[in-house]
Amino acid sequence: MRRAVGWRSRVVIAGLTALLPALFGSGPASAADGTSPVSCATGSSCYVQILQWVHFGGDYAPGTSNTVVDIQPPACSWDPVGTAQSGSRYIVNYYDGDAPAPGSPYDQYASYMQAKTMLATGSTEAGEWYYLPDAPYDTAAQAAQCAAQPLWFFAVPGEAIPGVVLPPLTLAQLAASVLRVPAAGRMYLSPTSGNTYSNLPTFARVTLTGPYHIGPGGMPYATAFAGFNGNGATVWVEATRLQLATNDSSATPDTNGCGYLGSTEMVLEPRVVASTGANGTADCGVTFRDPGTWNITASLTWRTCWVPEIVHSAPPANCTPVPGAELNPDNWARNVTVHEIQAANGAN
Repeated sequence: MRRAVGWRSRVVIAGLTALLPALFGSGPASAADGTSPVSCATGSSCYVQILQWVHFGGDYAPGTSNTVVDIQPPACSWDPVGTAQSGSRYIVNYYDGDAPAPGSPYDQYASYMQAKTMLATGSTEAGEWYYLPDAPYDTAAQAAQCAAQPLWFFAVPGEAIPGVVLPPLTLAQLAASVLRVPAAGRMYLSPTSGNTYSNLPTFARVTLTGPYHIGPGGMPYATAFAGFNGNGATVWVEATRLQLATNDSSATPDTNGCGYLGSTEMVLEPRVVASTGANGTADCGVTFRDPGTWNITASLTWRTCWVPEIVHSAPPANCTPVPGAELNPDNWARNVTVHEIQAANGAN
């Protein structure tokens, strides 16, 4: 067994949900297909340090912090211990200044001598020293994989730490955490003024902001991918059909024809919408029965799915949901002033 300096168990993953927003929001913006700006402070014990080597692409943004719980941990979760100087000092102090025997396991002698040389020369080489602690919750295969690695490793910027493998599922969860989910834009009604009459259908349609694509059947979706050391995963968020509600308990929601963005007739058949009279039906809207000022609210929920490879396409059929992804819905609201039906008859 390795001496457990800086030891911490894999249950640190339970706190990853809280760590991701701060970490992803702390770095500079990254171009498409660029590396994540995520990094942990020197000496911290969070495995998300390795995210600095994950490559993201597609509709993602480093400042995004979607909630994804229970992210699968990788094998060989190294702890950063310091720079060329502070980390080297840490290693030398760890051995109380006495070099380990040349035959010590896990390349301890070579690492110790490298640290001594860095201190002696005042090295300011860019990079970070890492320590590989015991991880009692590893599987037998993970433990064997990590046992073949050195105890200490100095990684220069952009260099992958030995033995770190992110399975496709972990990459999918990470991609879901930074995928930019389309946000609520505007809500359009017909009649456009928001003034209507009792028993006259009010049609509703919404728009989205941010990057998104239109898939089969008019389905809005966004996609991102993540890759690391030969593994990759692609994630999609796809819209469900728009849901409408109102605070008028006597109103009748007309939602059987709601598409992903609401009424399709408002786009394809505007004359039909304009000519729909009292007691007609909207493909997606609300028919108010009583006069007053009421609201129409709309909600669009998003579901995730993923595949264990990097692809550039619309979501495939029967796509597997991303475990632990908890996305917030988009919401819209508009007030509607409803007049007496007699006013409508008089106007006609």
